[in-house]
Amino acid sequence: MSGTSGFLSSIIVAHFVAQYSINFVLNSALTVVAGFLTYKIIFAILFHIDNKRKYTKRLTGKINFLALRRILIKMIFASSVFDTVNNVTRFLLIIQLLRLEYSAVEAATLSSLIASLLSYVTINFIVKYIHLFRQKG
Repeated sequence: MSGTSGFLSSIIVAHFVAQYSINFVLNSALTVVAGFLTYKIIFAILFHIDNKRKYTKRLTGKINFLALRRILIKMIFASSVFDTVNNVTRFLLIIQLLRLEYSAVEAATLSSLIASLLSYVTINFIVKYIHLFRQKG
């Protein structure tokens, strides 16, 4: 849900920026930032709703900051590689596709699909590598 929302917001931003500016770098940057922020905000809200019982004390309802810290560290580590590969790839591909005279919507769509594929392959490779490394040690 958060990924789809981020994708849709980036397409909308790409379309509107293309109407008002011919600057490919500006279009690419605003498209990637809009998609990333939308994705992260919705993900954070949904994550909190789904997982708040894991870091909230049952009797008092107060946040267990140690449990929350452990969860956040794992999430940041897991998402940092994915987000970096995804956003850098999208940014560079959008610029290149706009230079090749693709429409802003086409460039945002193609770059998102290619960047997502590359990000998933990268994160799966890293997870497998870490898993294999742990078995050896």
